[in-house]
Amino acid sequence: MSRLNRIFLLAFLLFFAMATVNIFLMPPRVRAEDNQDSEAPLLVGRISHVEGQLLRYVPEEKDWVATVKDAPFGINDTLYSDEAGKAEFILPNNTWIRIDGDTQIQSIAIENDLTEMDVASGIARFYNKGSDVELKVTTPFGYVSAPGNTCFDLYVGDNSVEVVSLTGTVYFIHNKDDARYEVIEGSSSLLADNEQITAGERPAAGEWDAWNRSRDALWAKRLEVKGDSVKYLPPQLRDDAYELERHGKWERVYYDGAYRPMWRPYVRADWEPFTVGRWTVWYGDNTWIPYEPFGYVTHHYGNWVHVGPRWYWAPPVVRARVHVAAPLLHIGFGWYPGRVGWIYSGTRIGWVPLAYNEIYYGHRPWGRRTVVINEYNINRIHIYPNKYRYYNRAIIVDRHNFYRVNDYRRVRIRNINKTTIIRNYRGAPVVNRTVFRDYDRAKERYRFNNVVVNRKPHLSTFERIQRNQLVAEKRGRIRGAEVRREIQNKRRGTVVEGARVASPKVKRRIVPVRQVNQPESQVKFKERDLRKIQQQNRRTGEADRLKSEPVRKKGGQPSIQERRERRKSLTPEQIQKQEEMRQRREEKRVRQERSQQGQIRQNQNRSSIQERRERKKSLTPEQIQKREEMRQRREEKRVRQERSQQGQIRQNQDRSSIQERRERRKSLTPEQIQKREEMRQRREEKSKLRKLQEQEGRQQQGPY
Repeated sequence: MSRLNRIFLLAFLLFFAMATVNIFLMPPRVRAEDNQDSEAPLLVGRISHVEGQLLRYVPEEKDWVATVKDAPFGINDTLYSDEAGKAEFILPNNTWIRIDGDTQIQSIAIENDLTEMDVASGIARFYNKGSDVELKVTTPFGYVSAPGNTCFDLYVGDNSVEVVSLTGTVYFIHNKDDARYEVIEGSSSLLADNEQITAGERPAAGEWDAWNRSRDALWAKRLEVKGDSVKYLPPQLRDDAYELERHGKWERVYYDGAYRPMWRPYVRADWEPFTVGRWTVWYGDNTWIPYEPFGYVTHHYGNWVHVGPRWYWAPPVVRARVHVAAPLLHIGFGWYPGRVGWIYSGTRIGWVPLAYNEIYYGHRPWGRRTVVINEYNINRIHIYPNKYRYYNRAIIVDRHNFYRVNDYRRVRIRNINKTTIIRNYRGAPVVNRTVFRDYDRAKERYRFNNVVVNRKPHLSTFERIQRNQLVAEKRGRIRGAEVRREIQNKRRGTVVEGARVASPKVKRRIVPVRQVNQPESQVKFKERDLRKIQQQNRRTGEADRLKSEPVRKKGGQPSIQERRERRKSLTPEQIQKQEEMRQRREEKRVRQERSQQGQIRQNQNRSSIQERRERKKSLTPEQIQKREEMRQRREEKRVRQERSQQGQIRQNQDRSSIQERRERRKSLTPEQIQKREEMRQRREEKSKLRKLQEQEGRQQQGPY
């Protein structure tokens, strides 16, 4: 082999080795399409509203934690509301769900054309707002199938179930005969137990209906908001346009070679994404729980970009929209737990907001540009922090605070620069035992807040949760069309007239922690009649309350228990009115206290002025002169301090202005840079010409 051939062979082998290293090292910015998981991205819902306490079942710990508004809901999630609880969930396929107290609900499947839920007990209202989405809700007695543009109530007890259609026609398939029963809007309800089915009376309007009407009115008002957010958001996110219009504005920003519409929040100048909230482990991945009103959409969809001195949010794009004047960044629609890259050093852990074209690593197929981590590829992935575009803007905290706070701005370690990150920090695709030494023992990693749960669902609730998980795993993913065909092929059932089916009653299975694992026979569960409570109108509820109240002596104060019972029977309007009256009383009390304190201070000032005048009369000339000298020294000291503060302020302003000019310079287009350079050259030429003219003038004038 000639020397030239050997050189070519060596160059080819070197090129092949470098390409192989690049594949296995997987730097953050690679071609996303080459790393897309074969599975379709997962759809994830959102807890949009919570009243009372809402608990989430943690499969890894077989325990319950308190969840919060703007937490995710999906992938076999099981939630349980306490006695006074209510909640609302919004799914990205136009399915809305609301639950009352003492309700256990579990997510089975969320697809583009299918929503499947399980209600083990309690009261729930389902809205299928999608025209091509099939909604399936299972219960211990059968399941409800609701086509598009329908709405129904579901009352699930321990002994029976009741279905009430509010909009459109829905179908109930009974477990015993596997037959299909129609439930039509405006007609009687359908009441079923394990053996038979009959027609029931529609529940009268009560507290549950009043609460739903108030939520409907609130959303109607929110959806009236129009603006640029409706134009730039994809259809799946337009329900949240009101939050973006209220808390920020859209601007044309030059980024990645073009001017693009991006959203900027109304926040402080030093604000950064992924700081106001907390990280929690949700189905294997660290998930961002925002504590800002605009945080859910902007931290789980789209991408944050840094331009100049500010952060902007770029929305996701479902498909190209030719009517939008400015091009949007090509960010695919998909839900992410939190698009950040992880770095660590010793006891410190940090995260870096990812650029739109950088890879996100996770344990499940989330949105586009996601590499799914498993036991085979995790050890072949090596990440260098300085490869991240925004690595100099990493948020770094001590790992003790990582799962314990709701606002990382208070515990953030700030004395870290780019050089320190490059020298001392390492990158990691996900947070695990390598990054967090006590990761497996950190029970707080599953918490959504710092609330300690003292009452939890009884052990008897676990059986249905595990059954649903096994059924979903065995069956795999299904489509809405399959469910629709299955319903159409069912034979029509006949309702048994006059059959005796008891109204739904449910045991309140949330008990003190010490009773969670006790046998059911040893626990005294309180029972709740779902129909009776919902049929009570305001007058009936007040009469029953008065009958059940113990007789009090004249002028006696009601007990705490009596006040609680009275509050339960109030309508939302009455509760709001009471709250307004309480606020007015509180404001009046504060005004009175301030007035009294002001009067006291005024009297004290008058007496102190009189005393000072009397003391001044008794002073000698030497004492008066000494006091005057002390006063002058204090005045001089005050002036020096003010000048020092003003100098510090000017110095900080100069620093910030220099930094802003540098950031502005980075965001300029090539044409703007060239224009600035030409203007600078013209100024220099004018300055040189002026100096030459001055020199010639001095030479003509001579030495004198």
